[in-house]
Amino acid sequence: GGGRRIALLAAAAGVAAVVGVAATSGLAGLRPAGDAQPKLRRFPEGSIQGAYQHHHLDDELDDEDAPTWVQGGDFASSAPPMDIDYDYHYEGWGTNYDHIPDPEFCAGMCQGVEKCKAYTWVKDAGLDGCPSQCWLKGGVGYKKKKKGVVSGVPPPRQTLVEVPKIKAKEAGSLYCFALMVPGGYEQGLLQWQHDHSAGIFGCDGYGVYSNKPVEISTTVVAKVVNSTLKCGYGGDSNSALNSWIFIAVWDKVIDTADYKKHDWVVKVDPDAVFFPDRLKVRLQPYYPPGDFNGPALYVANCDRTWNGAPPELKLFGSLEIFSRNALGMYRVHKNECKKYLPWKGWGEDLFISECMKMMKVGVVNGVDFLGDQRCHYAPCWDQSKVAFHAFKDIPSWMDCWGQSHPQVVVNFK
Repeated sequence: GGGRRIALLAAAAGVAAVVGVAATSGLAGLRPAGDAQPKLRRFPEGSIQGAYQHHHLDDELDDEDAPTWVQGGDFASSAPPMDIDYDYHYEGWGTNYDHIPDPEFCAGMCQGVEKCKAYTWVKDAGLDGCPSQCWLKGGVGYKKKKKGVVSGVPPPRQTLVEVPKIKAKEAGSLYCFALMVPGGYEQGLLQWQHDHSAGIFGCDGYGVYSNKPVEISTTVVAKVVNSTLKCGYGGDSNSALNSWIFIAVWDKVIDTADYKKHDWVVKVDPDAVFFPDRLKVRLQPYYPPGDFNGPALYVANCDRTWNGAPPELKLFGSLEIFSRNALGMYRVHKNECKKYLPWKGWGEDLFISECMKMMKVGVVNGVDFLGDQRCHYAPCWDQSKVAFHAFKDIPSWMDCWGQSHPQVVVNFK
């Protein structure tokens, strides 16, 4: 409830809170393998020691070899001093995540899990795609030289006492909505966000859509979309192939017509940590508040490329932003987009962005709006970002919010 004190902790399940610093260029060069999120495997108590011995890492460090990692070499480090090419042998609690690109990311994941007191990052764990692995541990144990690993302890954890109210009025009003799969983690995330006026519930208007009339609160019930909300995954970024689902969602948003009262329409994934006040400030130069004849615009938020494709601005679906008149143009021309675009094997974000291009809607370069590990990662304390993705449980969502909250002093030393 709203009166509970919020402690910034993160559960070991799902994606841990990622609050360490990582190089944007480093993450941008990685292609996820398998699931869109890092894979998690759990091991019973006492099994952490030696669990990754089969990766054939040299037990003894050759002094003539270059170190596995140079802390602070390419970018400022947020973590305490790391033990490069040392393993921490600990008997007790432990868990691991696959496809974690660097030890800074691993340190941030450890920071987001209350039980984690130490971590070991394995550079090459023999995995497909990004081969690296992050082990979270309940303690340091004893140290032993091992080539190819980096160990350390997490940065200090922060505490968030309350969620702030939206104060910024520098730009036009926002209508924000989320699509929710009922009964899973998304429902709990949205209920918590509503109770604390956070995320989409800090916007001037908001809505939740689902395939069932799920109650988020006594005043918010999900608007029903005629869809199973089930889809496959694929493509270069292993995105949801969900165009047909969101075509139905956008139809419902248009039919409901709540968006017409506002200047901007914002679709936010439930697991994105979103700051509407920051978005208002960033949008201010592009659209006069209250102007019903304002420009038709959408915001592109990624410039990453795959498989040698030429650079271009694209839209990632964790945060989608359209001016009211851009959505009005979609309402008029959506059937043409469905007729002429080969959208049936696409993700929704690709469909809606290609439709915007087809309609000659103007594009705003918002690459620096979003921190999303599928495109360009950003640490949660980066207050220049409008949103961070993805945080799939309440504790990690809270943790990221607290790291990014301007009234919380975040001291990484």
